[in-house]
Amino acid sequence: MPPKKVKITQKDFEQAVQENINDLGLDEVEAIEEAFKQFEVQGADLSGVSKKSAGVAGSQKLGEIKLLIKNIKEKSKAGQEFTKEIQDLKLLCDEDISNRVAAGNEGAYTVLLKVLNDSINNSIKTDVLKALTSLMTKNPDLLDIEGVKTIISFLKKNEESIIKRLTLKWAKQCCVMQEKNRQCFMENDIVAHIKELLETSESEIQKEVMSLMRALVLDDDVRVEFGNAHEAARIIASETLCSLTALMNKNQNDEKLVFELMNTISALMVRSEFCQKVETAGGLELIKKVLTLFSNNEKIVKQSYKLIKALAGNDEVKKDLLQSKNIMLAPIIFRSLDNHKGNPSCAAAGLSAIAALTLRSPENSKILFNAGLPETIVEIMKLYPNDKTVQKSGSWAIRNMVSRSRDQCGTFLSFGVEEVLQENLIRHKDFEYDTKAALRDLGCKVILTEQWTGKGGALTTKKTIG
Repeated sequence: MPPKKVKITQKDFEQAVQENINDLGLDEVEAIEEAFKQFEVQGADLSGVSKKSAGVAGSQKLGEIKLLIKNIKEKSKAGQEFTKEIQDLKLLCDEDISNRVAAGNEGAYTVLLKVLNDSINNSIKTDVLKALTSLMTKNPDLLDIEGVKTIISFLKKNEESIIKRLTLKWAKQCCVMQEKNRQCFMENDIVAHIKELLETSESEIQKEVMSLMRALVLDDDVRVEFGNAHEAARIIASETLCSLTALMNKNQNDEKLVFELMNTISALMVRSEFCQKVETAGGLELIKKVLTLFSNNEKIVKQSYKLIKALAGNDEVKKDLLQSKNIMLAPIIFRSLDNHKGNPSCAAAGLSAIAALTLRSPENSKILFNAGLPETIVEIMKLYPNDKTVQKSGSWAIRNMVSRSRDQCGTFLSFGVEEVLQENLIRHKDFEYDTKAALRDLGCKVILTEQWTGKGGALTTKKTIG
């Protein structure tokens, strides 16, 4: 376990800046940068520090922030109107992360949370929830157990739709880049409450619920050596997958909701049995319908590819995606990939889905080959020679298609794939192994490096294939 970092406060930071000005004769900008570098070298936690707040302009903003927080606190106690102060504080938080850090250091979170819990006025609740969301965007460390309890109580209460939506938005921002907050939400059984909202609310709330669900399974907090994303996804999937699939069946024509649903289901596919669960609930037929109905929507097509890739993690589901007479996705995948080859991000997702579908499955490979995929795969790779994701995904797709179906090699080679892959060996050194693997399985000449032979301590040997 790495040693815990010392957290530097804004006051500590400003004191170091002043010392750099007095002792080293640096100007303000230099002193701020030097202080920041000094603490970075020491491995300190600078998440609570704002460089901008340390200067003259920052001091002026800090003065505004302090006054607004003071007025909100005093006016709320006296029963006076303070809506404008909350709105102004929100605007300052929206301007810059430094303002959010400064507001947090000055106690804005505690003041706003008290106002929120004390208020019975929905207009004030709305303004405060918006301000809290702005305050804690990329600044989630402010959340404490009282905030978690407030969020859950607002989701449980018979609040207006706008209040629930804003509460869900706030909760999501508390989860981004903050593993401790995610775990705290899970420990306080937030899943039970969002599941109920998912099943009983209107589509706008459902979209916010799914956005929060995806935030709960992130693994983006660099301060934590091991996150709990997999376990969180397992719990959420176990509780909500049937509800999510049922929603897709019920709302097949709602473009935005379908996108959110596919995005969320993909994020939860962390175990093989969940793939089977989606298939049992009719998920494969839904993918076919969605790819047909929204064939021109690049976002939905791309998300469909991601979901196909996730579901292909289960060998039986992978087989059914292409071999089931009720599904037969191959021609639809071919058409959609051909239609959207002008979008490199969408095309890369399609190539990645093909790689997943054909991994250790010569039957799937044959079906996609007969659907005309080789020419499209090579054409996409030729379109985006500098796009690493396209080239790497394309290499995987080619390798998996031909590795157990060598009769396909001649067709791929006839479209000029060898030249594309040889160029990648020069252009993209960071995935050289994947490129060489594709060349090897195509029967092309390639020099492979064995990192370990197991003989007499020899570390590497080279051999030419083809």
